[in-house]
Amino acid sequence: MQQPKKRFPAEERKKQILKSAVTVFAKSNYRSAKVVDIAAEVDISEAMVYKYFPTKKSIFLNILEHMSARIITFWKEEVEKEPDAINALKKMGLAYYERMKEHPNELKVQFQAISEIDDEDIARQLRQDHLKYIGFINSVLKKGVRQGIVKKNLNTEEVAFLINGGGIVLNMMKLLSFDITSFKTNLEALIDQFIEMIRA
Repeated sequence: MQQPKKRFPAEERKKQILKSAVTVFAKSNYRSAKVVDIAAEVDISEAMVYKYFPTKKSIFLNILEHMSARIITFWKEEVEKEPDAINALKKMGLAYYERMKEHPNELKVQFQAISEIDDEDIARQLRQDHLKYIGFINSVLKKGVRQGIVKKNLNTEEVAFLINGGGIVLNMMKLLSFDITSFKTNLEALIDQFIEMIRA
């Protein structure tokens, strides 16, 4: 006799759907993946997926928003643990590197999203996400200026934009299978060199 499927609270079920959707999108791509594939990955009916998300696009947008929120969350944790703004920036960069290694499927989905920017909803979500990254990095740089450890004449917003761009390049290197396991030491050295350029 088949055991009845376990019932989960709504929020837990939504998380399961999003996690499974990341796997499905990473195996193929946004356009070719189907809601029925996501349902099969979670082991629920397609109708159950639609109970939580009205469209495949809404699933995709929720994934992007969820990923960006988690990045900001772990950056905030690093800043809260490290009062020195320059040290906090370094720890943010290294924490991002570690997260990138642990979640390769999320990277694939983020780059798939870039290929879908003709869809205004997806483009808007990506813009919002990157503006949040840049804004947060900028706030840490400004904190460094107030602490007297970052150059006063630095255009912190432009530097934040460059740091965000560095993260995108790092992601691309991972997806192209560059050996970034041995890259961590070089990454730390690069971060240290960059810090010396902005240090007061």
